[in-house]
Formats: sequence, structure tokens, C-alpha cells
Amino acid sequence: MLGDASDARAFLRQWLALAVARLPQVDGALLLVEDEAGVLVPGAMWPEQIADVSPYAQAAQACVDSRRDVVLPLAPPAEPATAALKRVQPPRDQVVVASPLFSAQRLIGALVFMTRRGGEAEVARAVTDLQWGAGWLDALARSRGREAEQAALQRARAGLDLVALIAQYDQVDDACLAVAAELARAVGGLRVAIGLVAPGGRLRLVALSHAAWFDRKSQQAAAIERAMAEAVEQRCSLSWPPVHGDPQRVDRAQHDVASAMPGPDDAPGGVLTVPIVAGARAVGAVVWHLPAAQVTPAFMAQIEGIAVVLAPLLARLQDASRWFSGAVPAQLRQGWAALRDPRRPAFAVGGALLLAALAAVALVPTAYRVPARAVLEGEVQRVLAAPFEGFVAEAPVRAGQRVTRGELLARLDDRDLAIEQARLRAELAQQEQKLAEAMATHNRAESAVVSAQVGETLAKLEQVTQRMQRTRVEAPFDGVLVAGDWSQAIGSPIEQGKMLFTLAPLTGYRVVLKVDERDVRDVAPGQHGALVLSGMAAERLPFVVRQISVATAEEGANLFRVEADLVGTPERLRPGMEGVGKIEAGERTLLWIATRRLVDWARVTLWRSLP
Repeated sequence: MLGDASDARAFLRQWLALAVARLPQVDGALLLVEDEAGVLVPGAMWPEQIADVSPYAQAAQACVDSRRDVVLPLAPPAEPATAALKRVQPPRDQVVVASPLFSAQRLIGALVFMTRRGGEAEVARAVTDLQWGAGWLDALARSRGREAEQAALQRARAGLDLVALIAQYDQVDDACLAVAAELARAVGGLRVAIGLVAPGGRLRLVALSHAAWFDRKSQQAAAIERAMAEAVEQRCSLSWPPVHGDPQRVDRAQHDVASAMPGPDDAPGGVLTVPIVAGARAVGAVVWHLPAAQVTPAFMAQIEGIAVVLAPLLARLQDASRWFSGAVPAQLRQGWAALRDPRRPAFAVGGALLLAALAAVALVPTAYRVPARAVLEGEVQRVLAAPFEGFVAEAPVRAGQRVTRGELLARLDDRDLAIEQARLRAELAQQEQKLAEAMATHNRAESAVVSAQVGETLAKLEQVTQRMQRTRVEAPFDGVLVAGDWSQAIGSPIEQGKMLFTLAPLTGYRVVLKVDERDVRDVAPGQHGALVLSGMAAERLPFVVRQISVATAEEGANLFRVEADLVGTPERLRPGMEGVGKIEAGERTLLWIATRRLVDWARVTLWRSLP
């Protein structure tokens, strides 16, 4: 019979009916059981309708307080005002018996019944028998506990899922859209909407489930925002149809939304709006649209639990999304609170040191140096060019090698010159023979002509001989080759005057700095500086600025060529070495040095923008 009960209330009624059947001469009975909060409340009555339960209250209270059986005489009622009330007065020989019900020394309920005076022993035996039936109530309590635990676990799982879901997003609007879709899927409902409180205090609809996009200016969106604002302003959950029935709660906007959004098959629609509050701060609200039959106190409690989980997560994400109105003020407030906290003196000391450092940056002058890319060049550079057109026959050296005076750098092909020299010598021999014959015959006219031809041939022969001597390109002094590599171009033709090599001496160098046009105003001849080369990073080479030359465009920047003289020349220096040079340009504050580029850019941009 008990196993056939459809629900817990039917089970309690059947259990009480069985208990009354075992008790003698019972006029009425009341079964008290624990509710969800652990408080004993009426769970069943026999008969099912008892107009007045006050006669049972004193005995029930005494039984619960003492945790033992209590028998009290029925209190005499007050004098009735009418004859009709006199006819329903209980007999004067009745008593009220209250018996506690235990399970493993835990009070799980109490049975209070009214019986006739005189059968106390029989009643005591029946009450003792009823303790064996308390196991059924304990089983019911345990079943309720398991159901409550399962519901709590389900809510905790849903909360953890929401935490993991929100953690995937950096923007609060995207997180709200994902949360709305997840709540509509996991919790249920026709539609879920989430709104957030804007910086101005206005509540703004940001997410709507089952919709990738919605018109924020539509009447439906405006109605939902009014329902959210209504719940947030009152700091309480609202619904339509009303769940709590509090006449002081204003739920006009809930009614408007429910009327505008009916349920499926034109069934009455319901709306549940729960504010999202983090401490004293209103973050937003969540609105459920669902059939009116599903708007219950249990569902409202479930949604309120979800709102408690959402509040701090959305508040933190909202602050992170609002840089100037959220994250920065929050950090400043936390820092100010830490500075004023007497339990954290380290923050105060650190704040004072930071303030002193900022004052030093803004007020204390320091050395200002203009940085620039630098390259090392020879003070004197000799360009060795091709003396005439020809072909490269030999090139034993290349750029970067050290050479000595007279060392062969390259040799041009002289085979054509040798042939020309042999031809001119043969021609000269013939002309000299003709000259001798003319002089032997005393032919003065012919002797003059042949003599002129001999002179011309001698001049050509001398020119060819000199060109043959110039086929050898030799180093004019000791130095290092800065440019030129013909070792991979043997046999290639060259034109007269083409640069073959660039030779620099090893005794004198100059520094060429490429200064940005924004910094050249601070550079002047005579200023000192230091150079650090990439190949000699451990040494600083001093220099003195000699002159400022013209500007050239390199890599999208306008750079001025500034030449400087080194003070001292270490033996390891080589022309072409690169590094970074810094020119001393006086003293400035660190604040000015750090912001000078930004200030200049702002001035130019403002000048360009102004009419």
C-alpha cells in the first residue's frame, strides 16, 4: 500500500492512516515531518480536513522539546458565542498524545493524536509499535535527502560549466551570448535574455538565446529591458504569473512581456526575471521566457542560484572590458586601499619610493645623448680604377684583406697589347730601313717623310709599352681593401675608369653617424660622444663631432650624415665596422627624454590637422 503512493504527500497520508488504524479510539491525528529546511511542519492529517489544529500544538511542542512521549489533557475551550458552536465541542475526557519518531537517534518527525482518557497503557503499546514504522518515514527522509543532494550536485555542475564557459571569452558581450544559449539548452525555457548595466546606469540588452542577431531598438527588446530594470531597481526576483504574491512588488513590466510573448500553441506565457547582483553592485539581469505553468518557486530558486554564480564572473569581465571606466579605476581603488591599510606597511613604503622615483624622473636632470647608427670609414680612401678597357686576367686579393705597398691587386690581360707592341716594332724596323736608304741617296724629301713616320711609330710603341706596364694594379700604400672583389670575375670585360678596388690606410679613421632628422637639431660640431662597435662591444671609443653633412633617405627615414673623428685608434679597428654611437647633447630630465618623440609627433599632427 505504501509502495503505491504517487508522491511524498500521498505516502504520508497512507502512513498516517495505517498508524491511526493501530491506535485505539482516535478522534484526530496530525503527522509532523521535516521540510527542506529541517523544520517540523504538518505533513498529513487524519481526517484529511481538520478545521483547528491548535489543540495539538502544545503537546507537539512539548514532545519536540523533550524528545519523549507527552500526554496532555485537552485544554477546555473558551465559551462559545453561539449555540451552533456548542454542538461541535469535543468531549471533556479526551487527551492529546504526542510521540516522537526517531531514526538512528535523529528526530525525524512526531505523531500527535487525540484519544479518550483511560486507555493510556494500550496507547503506549501502540505508540511503541509505531516506532517500528518510523523506518518508512526515515526512508522517505533519506530519499528526499538524496534528491536534494542530486539537485545540489546538478546546480553545482551547471555552475562549474558556466564558469568554464565564461573563462573562454575576453569580451563580456560574447560571454553573455554564450551563457544565454547554454542556459536555454541546459536549464530550459523558450528564450533566455541577459542584460548588463551600462556605465550611465541604463540597463542594456546584450544577449538573446536562439538568435544570432536582434534589433536593439525593437519593441520586444525595449520591453525586456524594462522588465530587467524593474527587477534590478527592486533588487528582487519578479515573475508573471506572480510566485510570492507580495503586493508591494511592482511587476507591471513582467506582465507586459508575458502578454507580448505567449507560450507554445498560444498557451499563457510566463516570465521570470532575476537580477544579477555582486555585493552592492547591480551587474545586470537575466530573463526567462517559459510557459506560465513552469513558473514555480523551485524554478525561481534554481535561477537565483545561477545568478549568484554569474554575478562576480560577469562583473569582473565587465570591468576588464571597460578599460577607463572599469579596470583602471578598480586597480586604483585597490591600490589606494592597500596604501591606507595599516596592516600592510610595505605598500605604503613602496608607494613612497615610487612617488620619489617619479619625482626624480620628472625633475632631476640627467645626461642626454643622441643615439645613431654608426659605421667606421678610413680617413683617406683611395679608389683604384681600370686604366683602360680590357679583360681581368688575375685578381689574387679581395675586400677585407690587408695589403702592402706594391703588392699586386689585379692584372689585366696584355696579350693584345703584346701583339700590338710586336707589330709596332716591326713597322719601326721597316721605317728605319727606309730612312737609312733615303739618307744614303741623299733624298732629303723622302728622309723627312720617313723620319716623321718613325717618330709617330715610336710614340705609339711608347704608349703601348706604358699600357702594358699599367696592366698591373698595385697597392700604392699599406692598408686594407674596403671594396672590390674580382676573384670570381676572371676574364670579364671592364671599361676604362671602372672602380676596381677601394683602399684605406690603417692609420686614420672617421666615424659616420646616421642621425634621425628629429634629433639632428641637438647635434653640433665639437660635441663629444662614444662609439660601441658590434665587433668590440666591450670597449667604448670616444669621438668628437667634426661636421654635419647632407641628409639621405634610408629605410623610410630621413637621416643626416654626421662625421666625427676618433680619439685614439686601436689596432683591431677595420674600415666598415658598424655599431651604435651616442652624441652628448647636454642635460635633460628623463621625462623629457622619454616623451620628446611623442610630443613632437603630437605637435606635427596637430599642426597638420588645424585649418
